[in-house]
Amino acid sequence: MQLTCADIHFDRAIKTKDEALQRVVGRLTEAGHTTPAYLNGMREREGQISTYLGNGIAIPHGTPQSRDAVLKTGVKVLACPQGVDWGEEQAAYLIVGIAAQDNEHLDILRQLTHALSDERVPAALSRAESPQAVLEILAGNIFPAEGEEMEPPPAFDEEATFTLRNPHGLHARPSAVLVKAVKQWRSQIRVENLDTRSAIVDAKNLMRVVSLGAKQGHRLHFMASGEDAHQALEAIGTAFNAGLGEIAAQPQQVVQPAEKPKRSWISRIFS
Repeated sequence: MQLTCADIHFDRAIKTKDEALQRVVGRLTEAGHTTPAYLNGMREREGQISTYLGNGIAIPHGTPQSRDAVLKTGVKVLACPQGVDWGEEQAAYLIVGIAAQDNEHLDILRQLTHALSDERVPAALSRAESPQAVLEILAGNIFPAEGEEMEPPPAFDEEATFTLRNPHGLHARPSAVLVKAVKQWRSQIRVENLDTRSAIVDAKNLMRVVSLGAKQGHRLHFMASGEDAHQALEAIGTAFNAGLGEIAAQPQQVVQPAEKPKRSWISRIFS
């Protein structure tokens, strides 16, 4: 599943989250991806957990029980430069409505990881005037203004890489188990998907972890900084070995940082 200009529609009239859900389901239905009943699944999902990822991006989608309303996998995007109140003082400028019959939405999430790590994205989305401009922003093509300098990413005290063994990838359930294991530590902990060369995201943020789009066999590289960094990575390894709540315990060899491909900080921003 790949976002294209044809999937992106500007809508400057939307004011509320529910109105956004109605509009995006309308687009999905018009394109033959869903029936109107899919709206109930989206509303139910929002009641369970907000689909706001951060940086002005929300990814409303239905619950597993609403998949009967999905006729074929697809995505429709609403670009809302005015910003839509998504609750908890969060404004969504890009609303990515996903209709998936399985885990195809992970492909879309991988396309969003660059945008989730760049603090300039919300302002850029609020200024976007065309679908192509939106795609450029999502691809990470937001260059610094004249006179602005980019800073290299911070150094971390401990790093380790673990291989995901879950057959269905890092979807919501195993992601929640992982985030719970991470949140018990004080250290700052970040994670990236080495196999998709994703952006580095906050490992304590559930939706950002899901947005890595990790599939079975992908290597997730964790970086921790703080007084309990070593213990935190050991606990993360234990969670992976336990199958993240889904599969039987299978001890794995931790890949040390020395085996991680070296990339400059510039390539990590624009890759």
